[in-house]
Amino acid sequence: MLGRRIHKLEKDDSRETEEKTIDIEAGMEGNIKFSSPINLRISGKFEGELDTRGVLIIGERADVRVTVIKGENITIAGKVRGDIMSSKRLELSSSARVIGNIKTPLLIVNQGALLKGDCQMPVEEEKSEIKESLKKEKQSFFP
Repeated sequence: MLGRRIHKLEKDDSRETEEKTIDIEAGMEGNIKFSSPINLRISGKFEGELDTRGVLIIGERADVRVTVIKGENITIAGKVRGDIMSSKRLELSSSARVIGNIKTPLLIVNQGALLKGDCQMPVEEEKSEIKESLKKEKQSFFP
């Protein structure tokens, strides 16, 4: 399901911007890769790989099994089995259940969240390496 939201800018003009959101509620398998920022919400079952730009939300009822999730701003509220690499921010909501290794420069863990795996929080030098790695992968996929 593709949902669109219209938000008015807080400036004096009345221009409107359109925020693209993709909400996956059904079961899905495959590899998803976005080269442009988008808001993606997974509320159902998903198996495969995720490579996103923008905001990724794994909803409370989601059951996600991946080799790896790569993204910028990721919020987990459901079940995830697989590794997670976030270049900006990873939040585990109180209902999150994660089995896998995570790597992020900023980690927020709410009370009640469960994590079974290793956690790495890179220093500034490593942050640029993660961004460069994501950039190289993007270039190899979209020459």
